[in-house]
Amino acid sequence: MHWKQVERRYDFLSIALHWFIAIFTVALFISGLWMVDLGYYDDWYYQAPWWHKGIGIITAFLVIMRWVWTLFRQSPAAIHSTPLWQHLVAKLVHKLMNLSVLTLFISGYVMVTAKGDSLNLFDWLLIPALFSDKSHWVDLAGLIHLWSGYFIIALATLHALAAIKHHFIDKDATLKRMLGINTGELE
Repeated sequence: MHWKQVERRYDFLSIALHWFIAIFTVALFISGLWMVDLGYYDDWYYQAPWWHKGIGIITAFLVIMRWVWTLFRQSPAAIHSTPLWQHLVAKLVHKLMNLSVLTLFISGYVMVTAKGDSLNLFDWLLIPALFSDKSHWVDLAGLIHLWSGYFIIALATLHALAAIKHHFIDKDATLKRMLGINTGELE
């Protein structure tokens, strides 16, 4: 079942989810790289992971919400001037980014809970550990988390460069549609 199709741009919820997920993902990547160099006596030694975990959980929730939302909304019609191979690559990149976010969440969850500790969402909710005494999983989960972070940032960079190319070189409405600007044309 689909809501009324917005033919030339994305709906407000799709746009909001896209940008929140993008901003949170970049912030999580930067904070993750910064956190690992904090010393025990740094002021942020405990605060930074608390924020990182909380925003990570919220980002995973937003991604799931976005997946569910795609069941109820219809994407705008394809821009006719964009070659089919570009549409297919864009779909693949989106799927890989979604898979990366899921991998980041699972590996982060394993890193936190492998010793039996719960995952804390801003002191509002504790997500229980599903296993304990698996501390030997922490290093592997950490590597998966790190490389998934690099992978999603590489994909997001490719995604952003493609949007910029569409806007400035192809001069089509790809970027405008994700900014909520109704162009009135399908090129």
